[in-house]
Amino acid sequence: MMKRNKKSTSVFDPKKMLLSEQSPFTVKEAYKSLRTNVMFSLPGNESKCIGVVSADRGDGKSSVALNLAISFAQINKKVIIVDCDLRLPTVASKLGIEAKPGLSNFLSGTQDSEKPMIRRSKTYGIDIMTAGDIPPDPTILLESKQMTSFVEFLKKYYDFIILDFPPVTIVSDAVMLANIVDGYLMVVRHCESECSKINEMLRQLDFAGAKALGFVYNGVDEHRKYYKRGKYSKYYYNYYYYKK
Repeated sequence: MMKRNKKSTSVFDPKKMLLSEQSPFTVKEAYKSLRTNVMFSLPGNESKCIGVVSADRGDGKSSVALNLAISFAQINKKVIIVDCDLRLPTVASKLGIEAKPGLSNFLSGTQDSEKPMIRRSKTYGIDIMTAGDIPPDPTILLESKQMTSFVEFLKKYYDFIILDFPPVTIVSDAVMLANIVDGYLMVVRHCESECSKINEMLRQLDFAGAKALGFVYNGVDEHRKYYKRGKYSKYYYNYYYYKK
């Protein structure tokens, strides 16, 4: 049984978790494997919208979403990541960029026309739509026709659209968009994610008719070796298919 332990209080630079040429070999290979499995799970040449979810906060969901986007960009795919966590967004802080304006401003029509809504990271080769200002009711914005139209618009220009959602067991934002998301990746953390919450996440996705692509298992201790199981370090993200 997996139980959530106390979080580490050590200071950590989020940029060190982003995929780059300096990343360890095992990290690069892990994301190549994840990228390949996602592509096989969603065949075809048309644009794909992928939702990245977790059962609870602190499972590494946003880091996985960003690194998956970077991995696709490394094979010359046009990619955008959209921070759909309008309550506690983290994409902007992980990239070291301003969070405003962003998705909430676009959906509510309060954006500043002088500032770009979609920004380009030359370092990572991806486009980013940050969360923007924290709205009073994020659910209303995410379930709006504007959100659906926005994703359909993005599909005309990008090969992959990565949506970073808030945890499924906390709010229902992710499952509400199951009709426009082609598949969901579910992130769980070693020795911390609770089985009851994982089961609840699966139940909600299944009830919404969402396509679950598989689990991404992360947070393995870097000082322990798991070669027989394919887990190499705390940065390693293993992928498991999910079948109903």
